[in-house]
This record gives sequence, structure tokens and C-alpha cells, in this order.
Amino acid sequence: MSSSADLEHRWSYRRARVTREFGQQFGGVPSVWVRAPGRVDLMGSHTDYNLGCVLTVAIDRDTWIAATPRADGCARVFSSNLQQLARFEVATAAAGERNWDRYVRGVVAVLEREGFRSPGFDAVVHGTLPLASGLSSSASLTVATGKLVEELGGHEIDPLRLARLCQRAENEVVGVPCGVLDPCSSILGRAGHAMLLDCRNLECDHRHVSEELTVVVADTRVARELATSKYGERRAECEEGVRQLSRPLPGVTSLRDVDRDRFERHRSQLPPHIARRCSFVIEEHGRVRPMAEALERGDRKRIRELCEHSFAGARDEYEICVPAMEAMFAALSETPGGVGARQAGAGFGGCLVAIVERGAVDAFMRDASRRFAAAWGQEGSLFEVQIAQGAGRVEERS
Repeated sequence: MSSSADLEHRWSYRRARVTREFGQQFGGVPSVWVRAPGRVDLMGSHTDYNLGCVLTVAIDRDTWIAATPRADGCARVFSSNLQQLARFEVATAAAGERNWDRYVRGVVAVLEREGFRSPGFDAVVHGTLPLASGLSSSASLTVATGKLVEELGGHEIDPLRLARLCQRAENEVVGVPCGVLDPCSSILGRAGHAMLLDCRNLECDHRHVSEELTVVVADTRVARELATSKYGERRAECEEGVRQLSRPLPGVTSLRDVDRDRFERHRSQLPPHIARRCSFVIEEHGRVRPMAEALERGDRKRIRELCEHSFAGARDEYEICVPAMEAMFAALSETPGGVGARQAGAGFGGCLVAIVERGAVDAFMRDASRRFAAAWGQEGSLFEVQIAQGAGRVEERS
């Protein structure tokens, strides 16, 4: 576990690094600093675009943007992680190649169309989220960009509206058919609390997580790219399931509308692979509230049971697991100190999440890492995360 002194040192080092790179690229020092966290879902894989509920937390790995305004309508954005500089005009931000900066351009363009204009700017972007791992590094970047436009333009954008606009940027400019879960998690997260998000009406209920438990992210280091994975295929399969179920069940507009009993009565009318996809989403939606309650109570037995059922469904019915994820799940499940483990994010590689006894976290990470390396033949990356506050300014520290 990291001490407060360690955290302070990392914060200071990071701010100094970004300030130095800003000076090297643009001269001067940044006048605006914003941040947006990544997220990990504790229950509710693929329920967001089916308008169900998700249990999610914002985490202390995040994206920072440090910037100063320009008067000429030009934006220059330097990625500290990739060591790449991008340039675009704010007025034509949606145009351009499919490079990393399209996430920035997409938000600027969507906000411009909605009347939230910004001047040009020079900016350095620095993130601590592993890319293509399932921790929403892309949403962290889009939300941080949205907060930057707020600051530079002097706007106050309703948090839920900003989440919707960041989602639109990914859908329309980037070309990823993602749901609203990721930007909502990044914007609305609350330190020390899981967020039970209803993705139909965007109602949010913050639920306390037992202080005896902590969250560990286990990165398989098998990258996946949502735009080229089977994410879109799974979404289309769910939509087809809704279309077919709506014939015998009038009023059904999403899988959120179908309970287990009604689904089983009509399951045989669906193609087998469509039935499996629908079955997983319906069951997964039903696990979200019980997981929130179990985490609040610290009910270890219930947490493990819910996580095991979720992973089995993701593997067998939704088919979003890859061998490395199965190897990591086994390692996390067999290691003393672990309470429960499951897939995180969209699947197809990337990360898993484990709920761990707080007093055993260091030994757990060492042992689980060793088990995974022995089974898989190469190392993953395990790290504890703190449940963090949602997006905002990078505050000064004394």
C-alpha cells in the first residue's frame, strides 16, 4: 500500500514533469490544470448500452491536461505518454486523421456545435492509465478535454450533459459505439463510494464500500481496441435480441425491460447465440444491486458468488473472455486474501478486477502475480487503486 508521502512525491514529480514538457514544447508555464479519472466496473459488464444498471468506481489513475489559451483559434496538443504533437483548428476540429488526438478533437467539435466554444490552446496531456486495458483511458481523455473547454471558455456544463456530449464525441468522431457508463463514471465518481448508475435515466446512487476491502486491478497486458474488437458485434446481437423479443413482448425496447421469467418463456424463439447474449445481460443486470449491498456490508461470501457467476457468464454466454483473462481469473480466485474477481471493462483482453482484504493486499498482489506468470508464461501487472473523486481541477498542493 502506498503511504501518503509516496503519493505526495508522485504527485509532485508528475506536475514537475508536465510543467517541464509544456515549457519545452510551447514555452512558458500552463495556467489551467484539469484531471479526469479512469474507472473500473465492479458489476455490470455490457449492461450500459442495454439501458441497465452498472456498479462502477472512479479510480486514482487518471488523465491530466495542462494548458494555456491561444487567441488564434489553433490548438496544439502534446501527448506526454506517446511523445507526439498534434495540431488542429478549433473551428474544424472534427476533421483529421484517425490518430490519438481524435478523442480531443471530437470533444472540442461536439461542444462547439452545442455552443460551448473555446479559444485555441496549447496543452500537454499526461495519463497514468494503461492504454487499451479496460479502464476507460479514452473516456478519461474525453472528459478531461471537456473540463478543459469548460475552464478555457468560462462555461458551466451540467455534469450529465457533459457525459452525454463526451459519449457523442466517441460515437460520432472516434467511431466507437460506446455507452454513457465511462464518462458518467469519470465525471460523477465520489471518493470512497461505488456508484450505482441507472443507464436508462442516469440516476446515480453513491454507495459506501466497506473500509475492510480494497480494489485491485489485474492487467493481463493483452490489449484490445474497442473499435476493432467484437464490442460492436455484441451490441448488435443485443439489439437483434430486443427486436425479436419485442414481438411476443410488446413494450420491450431494451433488454432492461425483460426479466428472467419472461425471457425463459421466449428463449427458444431466439437463435442460440442471440439467446446466450441476452441471457448474460439480463442476469448481469440482476447482479448489480446485490453487489452494491454486499460491498457495503462487507459480505465476502456473497461478493465471491456474484463475481464467479459474472465471470462464468462473460466467458460462456457473452464470450468476451480470452485465455489470458481465464488464467488471471484463476490466479486471483486461488490467492489468499482475495474476496472475489471478475472481468472489467468490455473484455476481449485487458483487465480484471479483484476485491481484496485491505490488510492482505500486498501479499495478495505478489502471490497472484506469481501464479499468473507461472500459468500464462509472461507477467501481468497488478496494482491497488483508490476509489477517487470525479473530474475537476488539479488542485494546488502546499
